[in-house]
Amino acid sequence: MELPYSYDGKIHTPIPSGKFVVGCTDLIGSSKEDGCLLRLFYPTNLQDVYENSSRWANWIPHQKYIEGYAIVRRLIPWLGNILISWAFGDPYIPVVADAEPCTRQRFPVIVFSHGLTACRTTYSTFCSDLSSHGFIVAAIEHRDGSACMSFSIEKGQNKGPLTKWIPYQPMQFEKDDMPLRQQQLQIRMRECSQTLDLLFKLNGGAELEYISQSSMNLASFKGAMDLSSPVIAGHSFGSTTLLRTLATDQRYKIGLAMDAWMWPLKDELELTRNIQQPVLFINSETFQTAANLERMKRFVANADYAERSVLTLKGSIHDNQNDVPYLLPWYIRRFTYHSVINPLLAIQLNNCISLRYLRRYLGHPLDDEHSKLSEHYAQWIYQGIP
Repeated sequence: MELPYSYDGKIHTPIPSGKFVVGCTDLIGSSKEDGCLLRLFYPTNLQDVYENSSRWANWIPHQKYIEGYAIVRRLIPWLGNILISWAFGDPYIPVVADAEPCTRQRFPVIVFSHGLTACRTTYSTFCSDLSSHGFIVAAIEHRDGSACMSFSIEKGQNKGPLTKWIPYQPMQFEKDDMPLRQQQLQIRMRECSQTLDLLFKLNGGAELEYISQSSMNLASFKGAMDLSSPVIAGHSFGSTTLLRTLATDQRYKIGLAMDAWMWPLKDELELTRNIQQPVLFINSETFQTAANLERMKRFVANADYAERSVLTLKGSIHDNQNDVPYLLPWYIRRFTYHSVINPLLAIQLNNCISLRYLRRYLGHPLDDEHSKLSEHYAQWIYQGIP
């Protein structure tokens, strides 16, 4: 079937491949301690994702995010809004907004950190697919100026809550941006720890002071999570974030770094020794430079405490691990997001490798289908650092 997918007149990201129909809800912490913004993906008791298509979640959370993507592309606002709206249309994620979570078992937790110019919905294919295989995934939207757009909710005087928009902060890539990147990393690390704090409270049934546009009962998440071995995952700058977070928040037990951008960590020689958790790096072929790979080698060479391994998806591009290639029409994708590998195969292999790795470390049974997929397309997977 030609991308992008469409059902009942709705353009959508790929359907999750696992046995669970996935739900999602947005959470916004309203206190300094819970001051994080995230989209929570989780397994539900629903039986058919297509029967619930009227409740599928929007991929673009608010019209302001179209403006954000225009800023990222350095387009004139009015023209950018028109072009971005035309390119993406009105896409959906085949997950059921504010559905009741499955409570028949406890599910392991993944906290996900996005890359530059993204937001909490940009990696919905990855997050929803892993959730459909029995994970609760908290996709953070970082409010450090690295997201295409974000916002905070502030208390207004006699007028109720006020929304403060936080646009993307453009700057030259790998030039004079190191001071800002370090500031952003501090914010991102704090938000990763705050998100895990929030999930512990949610799982414990604590009453939360939060602001959310949804009407679902958050008490339904009580006891739904297995928080014994939290996973932290990320893409690009999100992988930079997870490496730093693993060193400072020992509650995270496993790291999954997709196409890690290592430049912000180039001077942090001791960081490799401060991380004691296992880390899997899944790289695209085109993004990784020789300098970036040299920095990555430090993490593999100094793996005194736990496994560090690197895999590369041959013929893939940086954006194969987010949703954009799966939502754009072919004539745009061909010129701006072209990859040698089929983009659907790239994300399938990425998610399959991720699930096998996570299940192995969590002690869960491996899926034979994932093993067969990896073996069948082994020619697209390179093990180690080239």
